[in-house]
Amino acid sequence: MKGRILIVEDEALIALSIEKQLRNLGHEVCGVVASGEEALSQAAALRPDLVLMDVHLAGAMDGFETAALIREKHAIPSVYLTAHADEATLDRAKQTDPFGFILKPFHEIDLRIGLEMALHRRATELRARESEEMFRLVTEGIDDVFWLSSPDLKVVYYVSAAYERLWGRSRDSLYQSPMSFLDGVHQDDLARVVAVFAQPGRETRELEYRLVRPDGSIRWIRDRRFPVCDQQGMCLRLASIVTDITEHRQAREDLLELNKQLQQQATHDMLTGLPNRRLFIDRLEQALAHARRFGGRVGMLFIDLDGFKGINDRFGHQAGDEALILIAKRIKLLLREVDSAARLGGDEFGIVLPDMARQEDAELVGEKVLEEVRRTFSMRTVCCTLGASIGITTYPDHGETVDELISRADKAMYQVKKNGKGGVGIYRPVDLDGEA
Repeated sequence: MKGRILIVEDEALIALSIEKQLRNLGHEVCGVVASGEEALSQAAALRPDLVLMDVHLAGAMDGFETAALIREKHAIPSVYLTAHADEATLDRAKQTDPFGFILKPFHEIDLRIGLEMALHRRATELRARESEEMFRLVTEGIDDVFWLSSPDLKVVYYVSAAYERLWGRSRDSLYQSPMSFLDGVHQDDLARVVAVFAQPGRETRELEYRLVRPDGSIRWIRDRRFPVCDQQGMCLRLASIVTDITEHRQAREDLLELNKQLQQQATHDMLTGLPNRRLFIDRLEQALAHARRFGGRVGMLFIDLDGFKGINDRFGHQAGDEALILIAKRIKLLLREVDSAARLGGDEFGIVLPDMARQEDAELVGEKVLEEVRRTFSMRTVCCTLGASIGITTYPDHGETVDELISRADKAMYQVKKNGKGGVGIYRPVDLDGEA
């Protein structure tokens, strides 16, 4: 490996000899200087790959001071070339992190090998620095937060600038206190985050939680942490990628709410909020299936309001809607948790009564519904009343299927209307076909 080398040597003959040997080895000698001050100036101007540095120099600075400044200011390494190898010299040399130490007098092979190793290390360092710079450019340019820490979580080696944008806190605070990221976690999520992330771990972990920024705003994040291992499987670092999912989560919640609303509209009456005919039939099917399997009765009430047309004609359709909402609330409050009330259409309602012990229980519910419907209410400051005609069927007494129970409850309701309205009627077949 060949390189551009700056020679720093205060003895002209030795400098000339070194220059000749370097050229014979194929290296480019970009400059020869005798003092530390000249070396600093030439290193800045020529940007050599390597400085071949004598320890004792002309001028105010020695080789150690000069090498340290060149390394600090220009990131250019040095190889010491000196006749001194005492402990004090070696200790000072080590403090400047040299890329080599060649003792005078030397053979050409010593020079060749020493420079070859130093240039190889230099090339490796430059590749690593280039990779680090590329890594920095990538991580600094993305919205996600990226950080690397020790496996025991005691040291943060790197955190991207997005941390400050998302947490609203400085990166220095995380470097100084690796667990300080917890300061921004929402109080309601803190226990979960501590349980998952505050303990050292060597497996991939992922969690969604909220951050409270210093200005009080709240952001939802997805925090994913995973081990970085060597070829032997030893965990060297823990990496974390944190994504702001506030908008995504809001969109997801909006979609869920929309789906919920669409489901509600598909299965519930928009006016009263009760299940519609479709859901009513489904719940009646479920009640019948349970009764067929485990035994028991199922009751079905068909309710048609009496006098509702008069409310509409006198006060208008809005008043009629208000009356329907009121009746729906009254009916719902009467029922058990397992029962289902539905608006079947217009001024018609239905009730499913699962797990009934006796047929008479359905009649008792019907009487209570009738009593609630008849209670007076105020409409535009006018005292009003409604009535109801209620038909009842029970499984298995009056039918085996949903269609049979609904159809026969409807017939029982019309029989009540035919007999003068305002009552409760159980379906009673009068002919051999079982029809009323």
